[in-house]
Amino acid sequence: MAITRIKVLPDDVVTTAKIDDDTITNADVVACASIAQSKISGLTTSLSSLCTSLTSANTNLTTACGQNNNNYFNIALLGFKMATQENLTVFNLVDGIVDEFHDESGTDEAESSNDGGYCATSDFYQNNQSPSAISAGFSMTAVTEPDTSTAPASPGNSGTCGSFGTFTVPTGMTSTAFKVWGAAGGAGGNSDRAAGGGGGFTSGTLTTSASQVLHIVAGEGGGKWNPSGAEGGFLGGGQVDGQNYGGRGGGIAGIFAAAKATYDPASTPLTPQIYTIAGAGGGGGSFAGGGGGGLQANAAGHSSLEQTNKTNDGGPGLPGPGSYPGVNGGGGDQEQGGQQGDVTETNPGAFTDCGASGSYLRGGNIPSGNLRSGAGGGGYYGGGTGASGPQGYGGGGGGSSYYGHPQVSSGATEDGQNHPYPSPDGIAESGGISDPAYVTDTGEGKLVTAGEDGFVLLTGTASVGGTSSTTIISNAFTSTSVPTTSRIVVFEENVDTPTLNSDIIASVSRDGGTTYTAATLADSGYITGASGQRILTGQVTISGQPSGQSMRWKLALANNQVKIHGVSLSWA
Repeated sequence: MAITRIKVLPDDVVTTAKIDDDTITNADVVACASIAQSKISGLTTSLSSLCTSLTSANTNLTTACGQNNNNYFNIALLGFKMATQENLTVFNLVDGIVDEFHDESGTDEAESSNDGGYCATSDFYQNNQSPSAISAGFSMTAVTEPDTSTAPASPGNSGTCGSFGTFTVPTGMTSTAFKVWGAAGGAGGNSDRAAGGGGGFTSGTLTTSASQVLHIVAGEGGGKWNPSGAEGGFLGGGQVDGQNYGGRGGGIAGIFAAAKATYDPASTPLTPQIYTIAGAGGGGGSFAGGGGGGLQANAAGHSSLEQTNKTNDGGPGLPGPGSYPGVNGGGGDQEQGGQQGDVTETNPGAFTDCGASGSYLRGGNIPSGNLRSGAGGGGYYGGGTGASGPQGYGGGGGGSSYYGHPQVSSGATEDGQNHPYPSPDGIAESGGISDPAYVTDTGEGKLVTAGEDGFVLLTGTASVGGTSSTTIISNAFTSTSVPTTSRIVVFEENVDTPTLNSDIIASVSRDGGTTYTAATLADSGYITGASGQRILTGQVTISGQPSGQSMRWKLALANNQVKIHGVSLSWA
């Protein structure tokens, strides 16, 4: 076949009239065709400007969506005003008032109740409870806030018997701050140097929920020396058997998920049930003060040594350091109890029945053959007992503190003091004495006397977002004549799902509020779709009330939260 040469066509030869409709499609035009805007008939706006306009339009639409909430409210407000206007045009009520809330000037604060939920920023009443500060203190025998708390039924008097107080978390209290001051150990028989150790201190925040019950023990101070022997403080304070002049260990102070009425060393470990413990001070020996409680509690002796091992730091009354090593009990830590004092290795003349090391939730006990040594303080792990020998009767170690529960945040501890011999006042202070809530004499170890009890303080904010029973009553408005019929219009917004005429009750009075008659409210519809803003209306006959011209409206709100944006009352 002969080859036909294709001529280059001049411009404007191929016109629109020579191209059938739909014969050139988008696929026939290559991307690099670079068709000029001038070749596109009817396009008066540049493509770049068109793209810019589309972007701007999208931005404006986004802004418009952000303004919808305001528009919705304005539409609802218009609906309120229209419904109010119907009082005159439809119901022929010739007198009345309209209160589109801008402040509280239209309501009678003295007559209303629980209406503190007025929002001055957005101008509405809401039947939610205002936050309420909670402060609940616990000693071994009493509570400071009986609405949420119960005191122990039996305060204790021993290391194995006693009961817990309780705190029931109120509605809305999602976190509870705690401060726990531990109990002190009791004094030993030598009055010038044998005070018990001071209690430890813990603080932190516990995650809580409404109606949760916390079980509280404030920490019982260890008894002073007693020739007849005695048990240590409830819960877990080291006891002294038989004739002995050593001090008893203080008992545990803490917060628990469940009560533990008695101490049983063979029981299942309680750690998942323990929120916090403030370790107790150890009992004083005849020649050395007891150890103070702490995260790693102090060994006994006159200088505060945080260690579980026994020490020879007995203070005055003992030969020089190293002569009788190990006379004092060690303090408990997070994994083990404090070591018992033992001088038999270097002093064969010492009594061989020295005492016991501390253990889980328990201070070491003094056996009957040990005449003047101190018992261990109770704690997460208790302190060990002091040793007994011809020239040395050691003090008991302090019990350890604890705040390792996963629901506890911002936990902290502070050690209690050992007896600081020589001391002008003979006092071993508890930890946490610089805290503003500290009460004098709490958790102190003293000469001659029993150790002071500990204390537990719980604080927080309750009832946030709770529903209250709220009554809103208007000021009195004077009618021009004695009315017989009234219509009320309520601009209401749902927060929860209220039931009309049960959760929202509207009433009208013509005698100044002495007598009210309830109106049956009807839902005139959601003005803004499903937003919850709606107009409620109700008409009521008030001719049966005592004659009067002092008009009031009343709204009673209960059970479910709502917002009230305005009220209109008309009469004739």
